[in-house]
Amino acid sequence: MKKTKYDIFISYRRVGGAQYARILQLMLIQRGYRVFLDYDELTDGVFSDKIKAALKEAPVFMLVLSERSMERCVNDGDWVREEITLAVEQNKHIIPINPDNGFDGFPEGMPKKLQEVIGSHQHSEISFGQALGVTIDLMIKNRLVPTLGERASNEHKDVDFETAQASLNKIDAHNRFMKRMGIVGVAAIVLIVLVTCFCFWQYQKSKDQKETEIATLDNLRAEIEERHKNFGLQFSPNMTVEQMSTIDTLLQNMSQVRPDTLWMSQFEFTVGQWYSIKGEEFDETQRYMPMTNVSYGEIYMFLGDLADMTNLNVILPSVEDWEYAARGGENKEATLYVGDNDVAKVAWYRDNSGGKAHPSDGQQGKEPNTLDLYDMSGNVSELCNSPFDESGLYTICGGNFDSPASEVTVTSRKGFATDAKDTHVGFRIIIRKD
Repeated sequence: MKKTKYDIFISYRRVGGAQYARILQLMLIQRGYRVFLDYDELTDGVFSDKIKAALKEAPVFMLVLSERSMERCVNDGDWVREEITLAVEQNKHIIPINPDNGFDGFPEGMPKKLQEVIGSHQHSEISFGQALGVTIDLMIKNRLVPTLGERASNEHKDVDFETAQASLNKIDAHNRFMKRMGIVGVAAIVLIVLVTCFCFWQYQKSKDQKETEIATLDNLRAEIEERHKNFGLQFSPNMTVEQMSTIDTLLQNMSQVRPDTLWMSQFEFTVGQWYSIKGEEFDETQRYMPMTNVSYGEIYMFLGDLADMTNLNVILPSVEDWEYAARGGENKEATLYVGDNDVAKVAWYRDNSGGKAHPSDGQQGKEPNTLDLYDMSGNVSELCNSPFDESGLYTICGGNFDSPASEVTVTSRKGFATDAKDTHVGFRIIIRKD
């Protein structure tokens, strides 16, 4: 007979059959046979190539018929069913093992062909007690020797279940010890390798990451600058993806007020835009809320930094710019409020705001004017770059969410100190191109 890697392949059901299968494997190995039993890796999942190869290799297929072992063979993809099917297809010598005479038959729905194959082969009744060695040796004599030939037994050969179980326990303990020692040895080697490679890996990782980041930033910078070349956008060096993306969105939401010379943001400047451009953390739930509670001086410094980042003339509008845009520019809207004569259509004010500002993103149900400018009436008052009077106050326009309807008109004005901060006062930007 051609020499093979395995003589016997043992198929079993893990629940209820594992102990029988392991004892059977031990007794057969002690008697000189090479036995495949997948114990450590046998789990539900894809029927592995390792099991298929082992089954194909072994001439003898032993099937442990423990109690309820055939119950799940009604299911397609069941491992035991797959193994039996493969054994039949490859014409293996099939030996059903009935441990302790506990086999309880085939379930309804199991393929008839498999039932017939298993039933047509004599079941070897193995007693897992005092007669274990006797029943194993009898099965070997009658069923294995004619197929595989006689084998020389090991010096130590268990003869009953108790001694076999003790041998198995010793093997398990030895395997656990060797596994631990192997883990320790491997860990030591891995640690040495890691220590040796860590610095190089860190260096290479940092280098690759930096190159990737630079390439990504360069590509993003070029793409955004090309998209907004009509503004003359030129990013300063060392800007982050978040900063450039925020400015990109800001510029996409600019409405042209005067042909090729003046643009105004559609929306009031938001919390998300302020902190993203500054490179600082913020409450994400406030991203689209108007940026308020900042002084004229803080806004002036912020817009100066933004101008340096973009090479754009980004400033607060004058009162004249603000009112010209509010009236629709060349469209010369004559409405009382910005966009309509019905205040409720265009403004968050005292009667409908619920006493709070609303997100300035064009998604809150209020209508813009003909230049697509939102919330210029109500929501938050908007700071302009024009003196209110000779006292040093600056002008805020449009009224806010706490204002009555009479104070959210196109011409509503109030004074605001340069160092004052108020949750009712925000701003929107313009880009002026001479």
